[in-house]
Amino acid sequence: MDTEYAYSVSRAQGALRLGGVTTDRWATWLLDRRFGGDQEARERIMPMLTEFREKVLSAAAIEPGDVALDVGCGDGLLGVAALDRVGEAGTVIFSDISTDLLDQCRQITAELGAGDRCRFVHTGLPELADIADGSVDVAMTRSVLIYVSDKAAALSSLYRVLRPGGRLSIFEPINRFGKPAPADELWSFDVSGLETLADKVKERYRHYHPEPNPMTDFDERDLLDLAHAAGFVELHLEYHAWIGRVEEEISWANFLRVAPNPLVPPFGQILAEALDPHENETLTNRMRGQLDSRRSRRAGAYLSAQR
Repeated sequence: MDTEYAYSVSRAQGALRLGGVTTDRWATWLLDRRFGGDQEARERIMPMLTEFREKVLSAAAIEPGDVALDVGCGDGLLGVAALDRVGEAGTVIFSDISTDLLDQCRQITAELGAGDRCRFVHTGLPELADIADGSVDVAMTRSVLIYVSDKAAALSSLYRVLRPGGRLSIFEPINRFGKPAPADELWSFDVSGLETLADKVKERYRHYHPEPNPMTDFDERDLLDLAHAAGFVELHLEYHAWIGRVEEEISWANFLRVAPNPLVPPFGQILAEALDPHENETLTNRMRGQLDSRRSRRAGAYLSAQR
């Protein structure tokens, strides 16, 4: 079963099917707005997503016959690849708060002929409703806790659904890294001398995404402490931080169509709402000239543990 190929093809087809179809904000962002609707941009980011997937799956130590739970499955990055690992005797449970994304995963697994080894549950953290206590061997997530306010309850639920000896494997961006950003910086662009305009844009952004918020209220140490408090043992955390030039081939028009996360509109809409036309032109002229020379700071943590 070539899940790598089938996943990539079905994922691209799913994005194309968004045209003219009403979807929730999670599906719209994951399949379209994250890349500004640019299929080539989607393909360029796949190596990074593949690296996330492989590290999470490796730490999960999935064995044939296991029941593996993909929490916040999205379009199936982890769950589809886990099908190879659980084998014909195993099961993968795809869970998400988005019914559209669950439908996407149903289609991908059906195309693989693996639908009979899958279960699809409309639920999220911290509840994990309809996932029974001690019913799974592996629980895994990628970039899910950043959207959950009660992370302690979320990790307790992950502990609850695992069997004794079950494994947890997650990856989370550590968005607190590098915060607060300098006053003369906006979305990795140098806006020195235009801070007043940048402040208007930041204020408009906070209209959609008020602070404090779950995406920035924790770091890698909190993640480790919360998992330990939930009862997990044999904890291992691997932390990565990166500062450097943004290596991203993107046009200015496509950048304006990108939404940085599912909770906010695209960059271009935020700029248009925050600034009058002259202000917008002034700020975007500065930013456009730096599109290929931006520098950014990002970090992430892989956590694995046992119940």
